[in-house]
Amino acid sequence: MRKKSMIIPALLLSTAILTNQAYAEEATNQASEASTPSTAVQAQQPQSEVAAIQTTQTGQDNTGTAAPQTSTETVSAETNVTEQTTLATTLPAEKSVAETLVSAPVTDQETATQPEDEVTILHTNDMHGRFAEEAKNGVIGMSKLAGVAEESRQKEETLVLDSGDATQGLPITNNSKGEDAVALMNAAGYDAMTLGNHEFDFGLDQLKTLSKKMTFPVVSANVYVDGARLFQASTIIDKNKSVDGDEFVVIGVTTPETATKTHPKNVVGVTFTDPITEVNNVIAQTEAQARAEGKAYNNYIILAHLGVDTTTKEEWRGDTLAKALSENKELAGKKVIVLDGHSHTAKTETFGNVTYNQTGSYLNNVGIIKLNSKEVLSNALLSAADAKNVTPETNVKSMVEAIQAKYKADSAKVVIPNSPVELSGQRENVRVRETNLGNVVADALLDYGQTGFSHKSNLAVTNGGGLRETIAKDKPVTKGDIIAVLPFGNNVAQIAVTGQQIKDMFKKSLGSILQADENGNPVLDENDNPLLEPSGGFLQIAGAKVYYDTKLEPEKRILSVEIFDPETNTYKPLNATENYYLVTNDFLAAGGDGYDMLGGPREEGPSMDTVFADYLQTANLSQYAVINPNSRSISVDSALDTDKDGFADYLELIVGTDTKDAKDYPGAQAVQPKQAEEPAASSAIQPKASAFKSAQNEVISVAVNYKAAAKPEATAHQTSLPTTGDQESIVMVLLGLSLTSLCSYALRRRSYGK
Repeated sequence: MRKKSMIIPALLLSTAILTNQAYAEEATNQASEASTPSTAVQAQQPQSEVAAIQTTQTGQDNTGTAAPQTSTETVSAETNVTEQTTLATTLPAEKSVAETLVSAPVTDQETATQPEDEVTILHTNDMHGRFAEEAKNGVIGMSKLAGVAEESRQKEETLVLDSGDATQGLPITNNSKGEDAVALMNAAGYDAMTLGNHEFDFGLDQLKTLSKKMTFPVVSANVYVDGARLFQASTIIDKNKSVDGDEFVVIGVTTPETATKTHPKNVVGVTFTDPITEVNNVIAQTEAQARAEGKAYNNYIILAHLGVDTTTKEEWRGDTLAKALSENKELAGKKVIVLDGHSHTAKTETFGNVTYNQTGSYLNNVGIIKLNSKEVLSNALLSAADAKNVTPETNVKSMVEAIQAKYKADSAKVVIPNSPVELSGQRENVRVRETNLGNVVADALLDYGQTGFSHKSNLAVTNGGGLRETIAKDKPVTKGDIIAVLPFGNNVAQIAVTGQQIKDMFKKSLGSILQADENGNPVLDENDNPLLEPSGGFLQIAGAKVYYDTKLEPEKRILSVEIFDPETNTYKPLNATENYYLVTNDFLAAGGDGYDMLGGPREEGPSMDTVFADYLQTANLSQYAVINPNSRSISVDSALDTDKDGFADYLELIVGTDTKDAKDYPGAQAVQPKQAEEPAASSAIQPKASAFKSAQNEVISVAVNYKAAAKPEATAHQTSLPTTGDQESIVMVLLGLSLTSLCSYALRRRSYGK
């Protein structure tokens, strides 16, 4: 008990001194970030050569009074892919769901409408290369989508549209850099698509090449290269040229997050301007031109890749755009449909005369909207279960089979004969907290970083958004499996960073808002700590231990950071002014996902999938059995004190003492963190605190040297390094700190006596 009471005061005193300055710096950085203009994102440097397609629409913003919101319905995108949402129309019981959605429903109010007056809109978003049917995963597949479209065209006018992220995703799609995806979309008869952020993943030149192979237009109003729109802002679809007023004005818009959601080298010279402003400008110009020509456009479709993620700026969200369009006087009395993507959400919502829809992702659903000249008749999602009896389109089916055969031959090579554990790559897991898949990938980077560059590496990080698949337990791991986990073709990179940059990096990683259920209550993990909202920028780490509390404000969440020292094989407290070597992927190294605080001298390595494959062949995967180990990104409740001894559990976790020891310590309350600031106001104590702070570095050095002498058997870094949960180094450091704390405490007691 005496040893424990000596260590904890030292820790509390050092924490209070060190973190006051850190929080002030973080608050300053956050204020700086908040002041950044949100209406446009400019890429790093200009592009010298641009092949721009002629802009078709420009104009002025025009808004008016708000229209009332009439209905709202949201479906989870990834918890139940067979669930169907239907608005405005009751489906006849005698028909199957698929048959009814493909045919034109008729209600009593619509009996006077002629069949040829009805139109079906089929739409997709965030397919990410899921073109092969997968019944067990609820994937409809491109051949059945084409079958639905073919049946619909036989009955009424049909449009097939996509809201982005179609040409990239699975390795089978990436293998041809999106060209197979475009061929399938051509064969299925798409009429238009907009750009998702992942359409840029193969580079700007490849995107232009893909657009030339498309038999349908790609539209986006807010993507510019060197001041000119990359593609046309809109297109007009007129299926029946003998009828006036039935045309569809289709406008595209792309998330400005693309500037940080693809590799920065892919968007050099590219600017993403404000979505709402650009769409309203195109509408104003279109309406002005229509009036000049004596025309009237009654139908507007906005193909948006914006999404409704709570981590997205509100002015960049798809539902915010829908609300704004409901207030646009130019659109009064018209049918306006927003088909969105990006957030992988299955959602239908109505704002006045504006219908909003998003299908989820991965071709788990196909959106089906039916309308006539008067109104939108229905808004529904066709699930894989609903499409069970749909006949696949023959030509598209044959194309999919040929693509699969070509890819299968290349990806069947076995890397390891068996994985003893499941390595979880679920989106809602790797983007929220530490996972075993994130750990093994980060360990692979750190392991390579010990010999692959000029300097040994201290830590490694990779973004959760770059981990896309789960590795199954008790099955071989193939080249295809590895590429499925790491589908973006990123290379390994090492950059020199300061401790302050590392601190800012983790602050961003852990800065998301909290998940909430339908009642607004926080969603908790198995330790009853609030979970962050999923963010592609959440970092999976190796060579660092980050203690954080999600119950605190973002700028105060980080409680402690320790960094691996490859020379001593120990962890040491982060020093803001010290230099470190960070291994990551070239996406993050170049500032991707908003990590613009990174930079400095940089070395490039091989592809991540190669490094990962090499590591799997030598690593003991049994050490990764726990899916959410909470051992590196360590989520804690900073106020929890299980043994009621006056010391928070997380402090005892760092020190390595018992959090369940129920005995009381004499004077424990005097050193509680919440009371630590009270004596700091005393002028008699402040000089001691200042002296303690200035002596910290020397004490840490002594403690580290003491450990090196006491533990000469410490080994060099191996493939299993860093060992999860190793607390030895911090114990010795805090032992040294406790000596200084005791001196300070004695002086303080003497001052009080005076």
